[in-house]
Amino acid sequence: MEITFVENYEKMSDNEIVQQIKDGNYELIKVIIERYYPTVLFNVKKYCPENLREDAVQEATLALYTAVKDFDAQKSSFSTFASLCISRSVLGVLKKSRRKKDIPDELVDSLDNLEIADNNTPEKIFFDKEDYKSLANTIKLELSALEYRVLQLFLSGISYSAIADTLGITEKAVDNSLARVRKKLKCK
Repeated sequence: MEITFVENYEKMSDNEIVQQIKDGNYELIKVIIERYYPTVLFNVKKYCPENLREDAVQEATLALYTAVKDFDAQKSSFSTFASLCISRSVLGVLKKSRRKKDIPDELVDSLDNLEIADNNTPEKIFFDKEDYKSLANTIKLELSALEYRVLQLFLSGISYSAIADTLGITEKAVDNSLARVRKKLKCK
């Protein structure tokens, strides 16, 4: 009985195989793809209608390859990371298919010929400022002090880790705060 290429690596963990791929043994990508193909198919069948499945399989396989390149063993197991990458790519295909289609180039005028009318009358500027103040006050009333501070830092372009360091909290607390902010402001 002949031992196949894949059987040689059956006993190795995913993390070990990924490390070998990163060390230059690129042939092992076949093993990872074979191991995660059922996960790819499961996610595709679960989320996508039949007309999107072929694209979703391709995107999920590409996401698996990217997962191998981006994997950090210090943060999670490869199976968790790969499954997350696969499901996100499949959902991305579904989301992309549902968005409005691009406008054909023939229908779009050149930006050079585009004239933008200035609708900023003094009254409009005044009422816009009043609306902004009202919105800012509503936000301050709805959010806790921590949520408001996290929102301010986030909107100024600071990363989760920098916000966590600035406020002396964990990145998870920053993420949770922003989730609460989204939920509270979504209703307003």
